Amino acid sequence: MQIATHIYGLTLLFIISVGSIILCYIEATKLKKYREKNIQLPGLLNQLDEQAKMIIKTDLALNKIQEELDKKITGLSTLHELGVKISSTFNIEELFGFITPPFIHKLGFSKALIAIKDASSKDIAIKTSIGYSNEEIKEIQKELNLNKDMELSQLFKKNKFLLVDRYSQKVQKEDVLSNLFKVESFLMVPLIIKGSASGFILMGDVSGYSKLTEGDVEVVSILATQIGTAIENTMLYTELFNSHQDLEQRVKERTLELARLNEELNRLNRIKSDFVSAVSHELRTPLTSIKGYASILMAGKLGEVPPAQKERLEKINKHADNLTHLVNNLLDIARIESGKIQMDIKDVAIKDIIDSVVDIITPQVKEKSITLKVNLKTLSSIKADPGQLERVFINLLGNAVKFTPEKGKITISSEEKKDCVEFSVEDTGIGIPKDALEKIFEEFYRAENALDQNVKGTGLGLSLVKKIIEAHKGKIWVESELGKGSKFIFTIPKSI
Repeated sequence: MQIATHIYGLTLLFIISVGSIILCYIEATKLKKYREKNIQLPGLLNQLDEQAKMIIKTDLALNKIQEELDKKITGLSTLHELGVKISSTFNIEELFGFITPPFIHKLGFSKALIAIKDASSKDIAIKTSIGYSNEEIKEIQKELNLNKDMELSQLFKKNKFLLVDRYSQKVQKEDVLSNLFKVESFLMVPLIIKGSASGFILMGDVSGYSKLTEGDVEVVSILATQIGTAIENTMLYTELFNSHQDLEQRVKERTLELARLNEELNRLNRIKSDFVSAVSHELRTPLTSIKGYASILMAGKLGEVPPAQKERLEKINKHADNLTHLVNNLLDIARIESGKIQMDIKDVAIKDIIDSVVDIITPQVKEKSITLKVNLKTLSSIKADPGQLERVFINLLGNAVKFTPEKGKITISSEEKKDCVEFSVEDTGIGIPKDALEKIFEEFYRAENALDQNVKGTGLGLSLVKKIIEAHKGKIWVESELGKGSKFIFTIPKSI
């Protein structure tokens, strides 16, 4: 028991001794580290100081960048709002009215001027002013126009911006400009209109603590571009509007002039028709006498007529018939133009009209061995004046026979369309020159060709045909090629 107690005591003593040694070692280590720390502490403090300065410097730079970024975002947002307003007007004075004090303050300035040079006098006129009294504006405008050799003129010539910060930058004559505009720092940007500097925008501050940056230059430059473009668009719109108004006025004047000329033309046309009608009536009486006396002489009622004289009398009778036909055509044209001939519109059997015309024209067709073909694909009847419609066919077929060589071919066709019936008379004759197609329906016009010189005619037949067709509210035209024949086409509406 005593031995065990002794061993236990020795073991406890050993443990205490070892623990004391360990504690001493720990204290010695701490003391060593403390001494080492005391030796390195000044260096660490210096490093911490440098790092703190760097952090503060970086933080200031970041804050400055953030402020600049916030300012630019605000400026761009403000410019966007202005752009929306600018695009809604084409009035220059209203455009400048959008530049208000709140707008300038949002851009970070306390004063602003917008000036434009007059295109003719070259004088500078201030269109917008923020932060200036009326007296100050008058003074600035007067000074600008009196001293055109200032830095401002160089701004106009170089199309470059001008930035003046009296505490950081030096610009030629900056004192003169600063005193004139009553600002400590300012930014001037030219207004480019149609490729040249025609004005400027000034933004400034009276406080010397407000520093201008490249961001301010960028924002004000964008504003200058917006306003310059808007002014250009307004000028173009004004020019276009004035041109449109001028054109409308000219069209109106020209329309009135044409109406007057048309009325005069109608008056002259009526006079012509009356004259033709009167002359034709006067010609009928002597023609009737000439034809009557020629017939009496030819019949031998006044004595024996020698063969030579009888031949001359037959020519007189024939030419009198031709002249009578001409006078009748002239009278008919004049009556149709004046509306004195009323169309006797009724249901007309198309086949009956064509058969009647074919009977009349058959002797002439057989004389020249011409093939006459009829091709009807239409209604059984139409609304028309039968006598006048027959006259149309006789004239067209008569011309076709005249200008178609022997053993040629003539085709009469009809076809039903949506609102009308289309008729055509086609031949294999000499054809019509292209330059004559538009004139062929004019009174007394005859196309120039070798055969036409040998064919007798007055040039009234087609004109009369056109008048009759138009009186039926139809249309007529011709398709032709020299040497291959002609095709006269006309329409008669289903309901007149």
